[in-house]
Amino acid sequence: MCRVPVVVLAVSLISTYVFAQSPDLVEVFGGYSYMNPDVSMVAPSVSGWNASANFKVHRRIGIVADFSGFYPSYTYPEGASVSGKTHTFLFGPQVSMTRGRFEPFAHFLVGFTHVTNHPYAGLTFSQFTSSSSYTLAAGGGVDYFFTRRFAIRGQADWLHAGFVPVGGGDPGVHYARNDNVARISTGIVFRF
Repeated sequence: MCRVPVVVLAVSLISTYVFAQSPDLVEVFGGYSYMNPDVSMVAPSVSGWNASANFKVHRRIGIVADFSGFYPSYTYPEGASVSGKTHTFLFGPQVSMTRGRFEPFAHFLVGFTHVTNHPYAGLTFSQFTSSSSYTLAAGGGVDYFFTRRFAIRGQADWLHAGFVPVGGGDPGVHYARNDNVARISTGIVFRF
C-alpha cells in the first residue's frame, strides 16, 4: 500500500503550512531564578539562573527546552561550610495567548535534575542514593513585549524531583523534604 508515503507527504505539507503561519518561530529567555526549598538540601533556599528556548510549531503552541542552574552554599554555626551544584534539564509543550502587549503562557515539562556531591568539613559525600533524578515541572508566566522582538518575563513553576536521601529516611530537621519545590524566574525574552 502507498499509505505511508501519503501520510508523510501530508504531515510535511501541514508542518510547512503551520510554520509559515508563525513569523516568529523561536523565543529565547534568560534570567534570574529562585528555588525554595533547595532541591539539593544544602541551603533552605537558593538563587541561580534559568534559560529556555521555545520553538513554536503554531502561533500559540511551542516545544520548550528549559535549563537552570543553582549553586547553594551554607555555613553552619560551628564554621563548617557545605556547597553544591544543581542543574535541571526539562523539555515539553508550552501554550500561550497574546493579549495586546501581554502574552501569558503555561507549560508542562519533563526531564531530569543533576546534583553534585557536597564537600562538608573537607569531606566529599552524597546526600542522595543517585546524583540524578527524573523531574516534572508545571507552571507558567507572562511576557510583556516592549517591541515585537523584546520582552520581560515573570514565571513560576512547581518542580517535583525524585531524589531519595541516603538511607531513605528524613534528610534532617533543618531541611524540608526536597521532592516538591517552587522555582520563580524573571528575565528577558528575545523573539526571532
